[in-house]
Amino acid sequence: MIELQPAAPETLLRHTGRLHRIYRECFAGPPWSEPETWLARYPQHVRRQLANPGAGGWLARDDGRIVGAVYGWSAPPALPRDTPFDKAVAEAAPATALPRMLAPALVVGELMVAESYRRRGIAARLLRAYVMAAPTAWLVTHRDGAAPHFYRRQGWREEAEFASEGVPMRLFTWAAAPRT
Repeated sequence: MIELQPAAPETLLRHTGRLHRIYRECFAGPPWSEPETWLARYPQHVRRQLANPGAGGWLARDDGRIVGAVYGWSAPPALPRDTPFDKAVAEAAPATALPRMLAPALVVGELMVAESYRRRGIAARLLRAYVMAAPTAWLVTHRDGAAPHFYRRQGWREEAEFASEGVPMRLFTWAAAPRT
């Protein structure tokens, strides 16, 4: 049985090796087809992501073995423009999406499930667990492949299409149902 557990940044970092293997499974092939240099940088990339204020996530485990993860951080009050990716997101984001992308929103940095565990609802459970306490959230995924359809089925709203470093992307936002 797959169990989900919340994970602080230090817990996620302690499992960088396993997460790196899952990351490779998810992003080495189409549609991402990340080059080996990008895949090899995952440990540094995850450390940078988890250094953001409000970072954390959830792990999916099968009999103790990590089979999936979602993590991210608290959105800042303004969209950053520090990297080419940040700049591309900021330029692509329509003004109408900003209320769902800025504090107190969550940024979903990564959502990944080991290949042999896909199509079991694990990604949907991880995503719901991560955003359930937030009023809004946002993420970016590859334009092609199954991910955009998955996010739409989960109630996420497609806001924009853009490219970053030649990779075609889609920006999605989510908002919690209004409380009555």
